Amino acid sequence: MFGVAIALSDVPNHYLLLAICFGIVLMFRLFQPSSNIESKPQVPVGEAATTVPTYTFRLYRQQELNRIVASLLSNNSILVVGEEGSGKTTLAVAVVEKLEQDGFAVINCEPTTPKQMLKEIAEHLGVDTHNIDGKALTTDKLKRAIAGYLENNTVFLVIDDAHNCEPKFRGWLKYLQRQRAPMLLLATRPPKSDVFINIPRIELAPLPEYAIRELMEKTALDKGINLRPHDLARLQERAGGNPMLAKRSIDEEFLGLDIETGDHTRYFDMTPVILLVGCAFIVMRFVALGTNNVALYIMTGATGALFAGASYAMRALPKEDKRRL
Repeated sequence: MFGVAIALSDVPNHYLLLAICFGIVLMFRLFQPSSNIESKPQVPVGEAATTVPTYTFRLYRQQELNRIVASLLSNNSILVVGEEGSGKTTLAVAVVEKLEQDGFAVINCEPTTPKQMLKEIAEHLGVDTHNIDGKALTTDKLKRAIAGYLENNTVFLVIDDAHNCEPKFRGWLKYLQRQRAPMLLLATRPPKSDVFINIPRIELAPLPEYAIRELMEKTALDKGINLRPHDLARLQERAGGNPMLAKRSIDEEFLGLDIETGDHTRYFDMTPVILLVGCAFIVMRFVALGTNNVALYIMTGATGALFAGASYAMRALPKEDKRRL
């Protein structure tokens, strides 16, 4: 290594730095992940009906469905967390259908005002919402009446977009959860408080590439547009692993909108870049030693220290914050 450093001393500094930059770019290209889409037989959308496959509804989160149903049947509650458009509502509908097919009573509701939600739940259960005088029960009396019914009967409560429920209503859900009333809550970035902090959670990961491709092909087929495989690959990059964004990208293509970026929250792996930068600093330090370039030696040392400190600070950040939009 010392001999190499002596030999490098005869090379002009600007040529040497140019060679180092070229080597970094070349290594980055080698480390760059492939963006090839999983190869599957492609049928151009819009051809004759004899060559176009028939698409039916398909649930791509069967494992999550099985876990949720098993948890509810054990009189436990569970929270499903995922970004907007990740398929929470579709999963909730599949859970409701599965439980109803097995003969269980299920209440599926969405956030409104607490009084309206309580009234809807009571009416579904057959709980009287009026007293003997014909006056409507207050919110607190509705809560007690519903809780009393659930203590003696098995009913599954499913609430989509539960993060939009008012805090007082979520506090009542926390009481039901303590009473072992089984419920499924679905939320996007729920707060770390009340009922959300007590319930085990399942976080929905992005769908695999083949699933997104199938969703996009079906949406394109419904729109009657013809997309080549490379067009689908380009749109798939825009959607990431989000099924709602996959459908939206087809709609935007159908309308002729020229949109290059997506809204998905898939992250780029910076590990190869960090390794390359670290190797570049080591090479430049040896170059500085071989050429007796004190300024370059000091600059690489200071920059390396700053880089190491920044890397340590990023690793120390809470993992939950890294997942926020």
